[in-house]
Amino acid sequence: MKWDFLKSNILPRPPARARAVAIMALAGTLTGLLACLPSPLPDIRLEDEGLILNAEGSPLHAGIAFGAAIGLMMWLWVTRDPVKCLLAMALVVMGWLAAVNTANDVFQALVGSDLFGTVQGAKSQREVLGLLLGGLTGGAVGAGLTAFGSGIAAERIRRPENWILIVIVGTLMGVLLYPSAEYDSLIFLFVPWQAFVAAAIAFGLTRT
Repeated sequence: MKWDFLKSNILPRPPARARAVAIMALAGTLTGLLACLPSPLPDIRLEDEGLILNAEGSPLHAGIAFGAAIGLMMWLWVTRDPVKCLLAMALVVMGWLAAVNTANDVFQALVGSDLFGTVQGAKSQREVLGLLLGGLTGGAVGAGLTAFGSGIAAERIRRPENWILIVIVGTLMGVLLYPSAEYDSLIFLFVPWQAFVAAAIAFGLTRT
């Protein structure tokens, strides 16, 4: 196997579409699994308890792992400019932080509202709706900043058809916040969200 693509003087380019999508889906799956493991890094503490997965915080290394994967992909396939790659990574991490806070805010707003009144089961219905809408909005925010960060390094991602695809995929995958909370397991959200969003980025990079 030749490793010339790792040399800094070689013009980076993505592989064929099917291979690129498969590689990035695998990378997203691996970072999603990594995000579910214990980490020495601190958790992100939420201002209001009651959400989402562990109710007290969300693991910081989840965003860092995914951001590093996207940054590495940009370096291997798009540009050898380390500043652009690091900016892409930083914005992905920021997107993850923003997604967590957005989902939490939407969840808390709905649970604390008078929606469905005070009848029996109303709070449970608000919680379900809060998780679904929180996941959708959080997924959209996270995917949007991920697309923006990727677009700094990759001009093709700036095309509307490509960044819109990334945002749509991230938004839809955000619905998986509900089963993640229901079964108290990060894996139901992090693995598919990161795998599909990474695959959407790879698809955009290879779209001519």
